[in-house]
Amino acid sequence: MDGLPNIKPGVLAMKSIVHGGRHYILQSSRTQTQTLIDFSTSVNPLGPSPRVKEAIIKGIDGIAEYPDNSARRFRMAAAEYIGVDYGCIVAGNGSSELIYLIADVLIAEGDRVLIIQPTFSEYERASLKNSAIVEHVMLDGFTFKDEHLNMLDEHMHGAKLLFICNPNNPTGLTVERGLLLRLVEEAYNEGVMVVLDECFMEFSSIDCSLARYVEEFNNLIVLRSLTKAFGLAGLRIGYCVTNPKLAGILADAKVPWSINALAEVAGVEALKDIEYVEMSRALLARERDYIHDRLESIGYHPLRSNVNFFLIKTPEGMNSTALRDMLLLKGILVRDCSNFFGLDDGRYIRVASRLRDDNELLIDAMGAVLKG
Repeated sequence: MDGLPNIKPGVLAMKSIVHGGRHYILQSSRTQTQTLIDFSTSVNPLGPSPRVKEAIIKGIDGIAEYPDNSARRFRMAAAEYIGVDYGCIVAGNGSSELIYLIADVLIAEGDRVLIIQPTFSEYERASLKNSAIVEHVMLDGFTFKDEHLNMLDEHMHGAKLLFICNPNNPTGLTVERGLLLRLVEEAYNEGVMVVLDECFMEFSSIDCSLARYVEEFNNLIVLRSLTKAFGLAGLRIGYCVTNPKLAGILADAKVPWSINALAEVAGVEALKDIEYVEMSRALLARERDYIHDRLESIGYHPLRSNVNFFLIKTPEGMNSTALRDMLLLKGILVRDCSNFFGLDDGRYIRVASRLRDDNELLIDAMGAVLKG
């Protein structure tokens, strides 16, 4: 056979996306990544808790056996953590696997999918993979308000799925619970499934989760991750919360053994160590506000955020790629947001708060850029 076999049109419509982190820089730059201070990823800089590390070491012999395909112990821990029935939990290899799983199960060719923008790019990629018609709904000022709910009413009729991220990546802003419940209820009335990404909820200074409402609204799926606040990015473990019937369907459609043995051990222990997450949230919120105020005082325009990261508008006459590259030369890695839908004017970077010594280096480097 000459050339490639027939490729699904949806797959061909997918574009490769660069996320934050050192690995992309390693491939595209001569910079020594071990010397970089990474503000581009919004993962807990403290890493996993000591209890989690100890559990991984104790569980190391488990890698000789197949993991539990149902991830039963982790699902039970997640159910207790959220406060829902065990049957509402589906475990995944990070929330990204679950985004694609949900799209594969629910989206058919030609279905309309709504995405509240700017936000995480994998919602669009997962939808396009299944040949959906993607409609982007932009928020004025990045904040979801009553008027946006009215605007969405016009879009929801005939749509299949709505993706919304709360707290939102990359803006760090939250939607209050009452407004979200109205959104889910209106979507229910229109027969639209809502996928609510709450992967940054543990970092939020405002409790606006809808995870406990999944049995009240059977059109709601809530995504959660242990990548961010729990510091388990390299182990890949997350879960979604939804009504038991849909949870069973998603679990049956999932790739087998996608949760490895050590990821499950770590996930169970992480969800028990609530004090560690609360300590991390408080520390990083203080550092976030410190960075914000210091950068504002030297002439930058950072957005207020409710989580551990925030957007910063670039100085006049400088785009986000140029600012990232200038900071890279100073050993600082930030997230160039020009590949986010709606931020492709190249005017924003995203930074995540770290510990004070690192944050001082970021502020100094950004100050030096302004001075030229």
